[in-house]
Amino acid sequence: MATPQYKTLPPDELRNLEQSRPFQKMLGRLSNKWNVMVIRRLKGKNLRPSELRRDIGDISAKVLTQTLREMESYGLVERTVFPVIPPKVEYSLTELGDSLVFALDALRDWAMDNNAKVEQAIETYAAENPR
Repeated sequence: MATPQYKTLPPDELRNLEQSRPFQKMLGRLSNKWNVMVIRRLKGKNLRPSELRRDIGDISAKVLTQTLREMESYGLVERTVFPVIPPKVEYSLTELGDSLVFALDALRDWAMDNNAKVEQAIETYAAENPR
C-alpha cells in the first residue's frame, strides 16, 4: 500500500492540515447513511435516478435528489444530462468519488468481520448497566 500523500508534507504544512480537522469534516459530510449507499451503488456504474432508487430501496425521490446534489457539490458524483426527449439523466462517480470506494470497502470489510463482536459488546454492556 502506498504512503498517503499527506504524510510526505513538510512538518509545518502537516501541522496546519491536522489543525484544519479534515477527518472530522469528511466524517460529517459522509455520516449520512444515504451518502455512503449512493457512493457504493454507483461503483463502476452509470445509473438513472430511478435505477439508483430501486437499487437502494427505502429512499424517497426527494431525499435521493438531495443526496445526489450534495455528493455532486462535494465533487464525488457527476450528473450527465442527455439531450433527448424526454430528458435522460445519469449519475456516476467522479475519479475522486471512485477513490473513496476503496476506503468504504475497507470499512465494509471491518464491519462484516466485527459486527457480531460489537453487537455482543452492546448486549454485555446493557446487561451490566441497566437503566
